[in-house]
Amino acid sequence: MRATPWIFLSCLLIVQFNSDLCRASPTGDAEDDDFQNDDYGDYGDEDESATSDSQAPKIVEDTFSEPIYFEEPEIAVKAKPGDTVILNCDARNFAISNVAMWYKNTTLVASGQNAISNRVEMMKNNSMKLTAVTAEDADDYYCEVLPQNVRQHTRLTVGARLSILCDDRDVTDRSQTFKQGDHHKLHCQTFLPTKTDIKWSFNGQRLATSAEDAANGVVVLENVDEENVGVYQCLGDDGSSDPPHGMVTIDVQYSPKVSTHRHHVNTQEGGSADIYCDYRANPIAISFFIKDGKTLSLSDKYSIKNSLHKEHNRTTLTIKHVDESDLGEYLCHVENAIGSNEVRVQLSYSPETPQFESSSIDGNKVTMHWLVRSLQPLSEAMLDYKLTGSYTWSTVSMIKTHRHEKESGIWKITHQMELTPGLWHAHVKTKNTHGWSNFSPDHDFVIQDPEASNVIDEGAVPPEDLVRAGFGPVGGDGKNSACTISLLPGLILAAFSISWLRL
Repeated sequence: MRATPWIFLSCLLIVQFNSDLCRASPTGDAEDDDFQNDDYGDYGDEDESATSDSQAPKIVEDTFSEPIYFEEPEIAVKAKPGDTVILNCDARNFAISNVAMWYKNTTLVASGQNAISNRVEMMKNNSMKLTAVTAEDADDYYCEVLPQNVRQHTRLTVGARLSILCDDRDVTDRSQTFKQGDHHKLHCQTFLPTKTDIKWSFNGQRLATSAEDAANGVVVLENVDEENVGVYQCLGDDGSSDPPHGMVTIDVQYSPKVSTHRHHVNTQEGGSADIYCDYRANPIAISFFIKDGKTLSLSDKYSIKNSLHKEHNRTTLTIKHVDESDLGEYLCHVENAIGSNEVRVQLSYSPETPQFESSSIDGNKVTMHWLVRSLQPLSEAMLDYKLTGSYTWSTVSMIKTHRHEKESGIWKITHQMELTPGLWHAHVKTKNTHGWSNFSPDHDFVIQDPEASNVIDEGAVPPEDLVRAGFGPVGGDGKNSACTISLLPGLILAAFSISWLRL
């Protein structure tokens, strides 16, 4: 029994000794730690890297971040007045220590998430929003990332306050080319907070449209042709001193328009004759003359000249050493990529169709003058005339003729006669040694009735208060007004009589 405590005490001393020995010699633990690092330290690093890549944070620490850059250093943005526009600041490798600054040209408008201008609103991704943009917002904006000073420029373009659409395409201040026979619609619209009155003009003149089209700002072009060529202008009348406006220039490709002033050309044997035709065409056209089904070309017999005459293209055929075989019908043919057209000219020895020159009226006397081309002397002239409503023409065969004072081959026809009041029509034809000409186009003139007068004497008009009461002229034609005035004395006398009876 006595040995048991001693045995227990011996065990405690051994444990205490081992504990002190461990504290005094930590080398084994350090070696164990080094061994642990060698075996497992690399695997710990790979785990950290894998975790970092899977999360892919947008904002990284400066120690590991790559350089800041923009994939597109310059961007263009287009908008219409009233649109909401977002300008992006899409910087790659944006770090937590970076700050985005926004500038409009050289003016600071936002710093980080703080907007300095009340026109802008900042977004969490550093983009900037502009609401209800106007023309004043158009400018060069740029986002600058600090501290690297990397920039991205955005050119904001804001359309006009007014735009013109052609078949739903914006054609404001542009040119459009149509083809003959096409159908198109021009639509003018404004981008203003206030209501505007749309007004159209064509080549400087106010354009008349239907009430519905005018209210919608629409111009409908049906079956377009040469007469539709020009400048169409739209004005958005908002009552201001500087209303929005725009224009579109319309060009039309059309087939040739061919004409001539001399459908009948007089000539003489052995002489030369000029036949011409005038034309307009778009695109450019070619012209040539045809006789008896054959196209005429340059030769000793024919010469052809192309010239410009009063905004028209003119082609002139000269026929030399005229004889009987040259007389007859000539065809001036003009064609382009759109189509063709032609005009016919008759060459003969007879007088050309008379052309009206002038007239004068003195009371019921009228004096009229015509001009006639004829290389041969005129032997006779005939004038037909009639009053509107008549079924037959009256004829005067003896008319005064004499040669023109300045030009040879031209004759002047003059005739004077007395006629009753009314609307009259007259035409003439002439004869030379080879035959009669065609009748000239009708000349219309009016002989006034000297006794008829629609003028009202201002002294005969009753006072304004009587007019308001129903006396005197209140509209209508001159006969009703004259009738009312003639009844005025009787009406006034009747009014006085009634007043006297009431007394």
